[in-house]
Amino acid sequence: MSDKTIHSVMIVDDDKDDRDLARRRLERSGRYRYVLDAADGREALALFETYQVKRRATPEGFPPLLMLLDINMPVVSGFDLLERLDDLAGAEQTRVVVMLSSSDAVEDRTRAAKYARVADYLVKPLSKADALSLADRFGEVGQ
Repeated sequence: MSDKTIHSVMIVDDDKDDRDLARRRLERSGRYRYVLDAADGREALALFETYQVKRRATPEGFPPLLMLLDINMPVVSGFDLLERLDDLAGAEQTRVVVMLSSSDAVEDRTRAAKYARVADYLVKPLSKADALSLADRFGEVGQ
């Protein structure tokens, strides 16, 4: 077993059940120190737009290194959020985005692959193996 961990991860998904399941899988893996979540793209944007306040409130966990991002969300979709991340303070520290979607459509995978920040594309639900694999791939030893 690897000892790589990820300091902070943010789940952005409008489906509460999917968010809760992903959170449980990440937390139970023991490889993620802080698990943040946002109920949709607009809430995630607000977290970054209030970066200084959020950073003071949670200096250990914000900004997240890894973001698990749903595609199909009302108001601000996953792709809309990706377009705006580069313009947000602190978002540059979110170095890895993994699309976590119920869509397995080739068009969505192709579109996601066009973003340099998107490192992977997983189909929901997040499995225990996915949680461990992401920590192995993107985590650091002794964080």
